[in-house]
Amino acid sequence: MEASKLPVFKARLHEIRTSLVGDVEKVIKSSQKDMSAPAPDITDGAAQAYNLQLMLELGEQDWQKLKKVDDALSKIKNGSYGTCSECEQPIPEARLEVVPFAEYCVNCMNEIENEAQSNP
Repeated sequence: MEASKLPVFKARLHEIRTSLVGDVEKVIKSSQKDMSAPAPDITDGAAQAYNLQLMLELGEQDWQKLKKVDDALSKIKNGSYGTCSECEQPIPEARLEVVPFAEYCVNCMNEIENEAQSNP
């Protein structure tokens, strides 16, 4: 990858990170508020529990994305950004424009997804 393009990707990763950190904080505050509110009946309690579980799962997805963003920022620092973690070939710039925290090239990602689907 051209060194002149790294600042653009770095800025984009920082924007994503800032957004995710804000979203995670909102989920935490919301879940704390929901847990402190008493449920008037068992149906409301079930709905509250379902909503909390959904928020926590979304939080986990955001957490995983945040870890990938942090990994990508570390790769920029150590000079390995834009290299597939599996085959060590360059990740196409078009893929990084869509998913700037991509860890794998398209071919390796397809293989990983196919393997995961065949081994549930």
